[in-house]
Amino acid sequence: METPEGPSDGELIARVRNGDLEAYGELFGRHHHAAERMARQLVPAGDADDLASDAFAKVLDALRAGGGPDISFRAYLLTTVRRVHVDRIRSGKKVQTTDDIAAYEREPETFDDPTVTGFESGAAAKAFASLPERWQAVLWHTEVEGEKPAAIAPLLGLTANGVSALAYRAREGLRQAYLQQHLADVAGDRCRWTTERLGAYVRGGLTKRENRNVREHLDDCAKCTAVYLELVEVNSALPALLAPALLGTAGLGYLAAASGTKVGLAGLFVTVWRKATENSTRTAVGAGAVVVVAVAAVIAAMALTGNETPPAAIDKPSVSQPTQPPAKPPTVPPVKPPTQPPPPKPTTAPTTAPTTAPTTAPTTTQPTTPIPTKPTPTPPVPTTPVLDEGLLTISIPPAKRIGGNGGSAPAAAADAAGGMSFVITIKSPSGNKEPVVVGLKFGKSLQWPLSGNPRGWTCDKAAGTCTATNPAKPEPMTVSFTNPTGGTAPDRTFTVSAKAGRFYDDDSRTLEAPPRTDENLLKILNGPRDADVHHRVLTVMPGLDRPSVTLKISYGSSLQWPFAKNPLGWKCSPTTKTCTSLTPLKPVPLPAVFNVPEGGSVADRTYTVSATAGLVSDVDSETLPGVRNDEGLLQILTPSPHEDPNPFVYNRFLKVNGVTDRRVTLDISWGRNLSFLNALDRGWTCSRSTDVRRATCWTDNYRKAFNSEWSAWPGTGAANTVTVHARVGGRQDTDSVQIPPAGGSR
Repeated sequence: METPEGPSDGELIARVRNGDLEAYGELFGRHHHAAERMARQLVPAGDADDLASDAFAKVLDALRAGGGPDISFRAYLLTTVRRVHVDRIRSGKKVQTTDDIAAYEREPETFDDPTVTGFESGAAAKAFASLPERWQAVLWHTEVEGEKPAAIAPLLGLTANGVSALAYRAREGLRQAYLQQHLADVAGDRCRWTTERLGAYVRGGLTKRENRNVREHLDDCAKCTAVYLELVEVNSALPALLAPALLGTAGLGYLAAASGTKVGLAGLFVTVWRKATENSTRTAVGAGAVVVVAVAAVIAAMALTGNETPPAAIDKPSVSQPTQPPAKPPTVPPVKPPTQPPPPKPTTAPTTAPTTAPTTAPTTTQPTTPIPTKPTPTPPVPTTPVLDEGLLTISIPPAKRIGGNGGSAPAAAADAAGGMSFVITIKSPSGNKEPVVVGLKFGKSLQWPLSGNPRGWTCDKAAGTCTATNPAKPEPMTVSFTNPTGGTAPDRTFTVSAKAGRFYDDDSRTLEAPPRTDENLLKILNGPRDADVHHRVLTVMPGLDRPSVTLKISYGSSLQWPFAKNPLGWKCSPTTKTCTSLTPLKPVPLPAVFNVPEGGSVADRTYTVSATAGLVSDVDSETLPGVRNDEGLLQILTPSPHEDPNPFVYNRFLKVNGVTDRRVTLDISWGRNLSFLNALDRGWTCSRSTDVRRATCWTDNYRKAFNSEWSAWPGTGAANTVTVHARVGGRQDTDSVQIPPAGGSR
């Protein structure tokens, strides 16, 4: 989506995935200052630009590989800055030589930030992580960075008013997601009743009676009080909660640098406490200790360093400081190096007693049999399941990726065939030999997204699982879902779960189902060829999960209702001019018959059909041709004397060729010397006016020629001319005759 200020971050990200490096240059210009500000919280000012550049390079690699953010570029970039800094610390650690390798025979210690550990395990951070990426982005920029809607609008491709509306929905979604984190742990019905209303209670949206009931329950329930106070923080102290969760202890320094003020420990504590007590309830005042616990993770992490804004040296060890071995290794404790040079080693006995029994004694006292060593037990293989957030990734193929919003699949990226493709990537642990299994579950508006076995996978459609043939390096798997035509969000959501040994992960996406036009939904086909009527067949493409299929027909004044009273598989109403399918998942073809229009403008001869199937619609129309001339249709015949039914008048037979059992209309006009006598042919009806020399005769079941009888005064020219215009369905013909003939015969 383009804005007056340029493309949004989501549009630029999509262009980068399609190979447009100029788009990444624009992203660099928008966010480089923020990346440098974050880097200065981690490293000296002279190294900040280098750290920020490395982070931009990492993000570019992720986008080119189909990963990375879809919308929230700023938060993803700042997190990458911190991760690149941590990777530098790990790679910069010095190696210490030792004779005791047992001290290091265990898994390496990971770099843990105590602030992040505390916040990521909290309900507020989990609730934030469950939101769609579009909501996360607008909350980050409005609540954490404190930017104005007008400044955020170009990044999200919205107007300032649109940003404000989106931020309101995102804040409400965060509150609801937070409450859902706690509802599963609610023990009693009264606690559940209270917890479900805490969001409205914080905003002052309850009635007086409900307010009183909530306050009384909070006075007696410490657990619900803790939920209430944390919800107040979610509602009013998002920067203090979310910045450390994503950026570590440096997050507070980043916010201080962004606002140009110094964030102190006491200031942060007072701010959170004041916001928690703004509701002026007895419960908030009585349970203030819970707020202290909520801020304790940040205070503890910062207190460890002795600085409120930690410098780079906190995360980066001194170059001259050797890395110490673990304090309690699994088998033998490490031997500390002596502070003074050791004395010469004697030849008869060791200087110190060994920590374990030697396998052999000194040569002077060697026993006749060796003393066996006690075997070290092999530690059991760990089997506890471990959540690995990096194990599974769901992305959109770069060639088709256009944009979207985090938890939902963008409608703009739909295939031309009416489907959406996703790539499932599994990053199994290094050297993994355990089976790698992927499970697929989806709502009722979707269907199995694979045809056969993808490369590198063996799939079982009945079980809904696929197993990698190479567990060490599984192939990326492409799945394609047909675009849903309706249903709720759960009906349009699919979930992928992955398991590699004891490591597991899961992710989900929701496909969009907005109202849309599908040119293939409705087709108007020609029926049997007939010169006198227009046969048409209306067909609607089959589809899944349709509540109904309706056709609405409009037509010009030269046409009429074209459907039978009870067509097969349809319920039609000429009053509302609609037909509703009785089998919406697979509508039966609907025949239509239009009489050939006898005249009128193009609009008078045009009909339009509008088809609606769930959220999909299509419109088609056709202008029908009028009556065509057929020179061989009409003949005016003079009977021979022995065939003349009445020799006292002039008889003329009006014959219509090639027609049987059809409606035939004859428009007859004559000159002033002629008189049209009464017609006696059975099955014909004539309408005439005594003061106008015109008549119309018709039959609905044409079998033989119409006999017209005339009396005439002698004369020639127009006064003695009869003109007949014949119409049959879509054909017409006009012919004339002189009475009496020019030769004088009858």
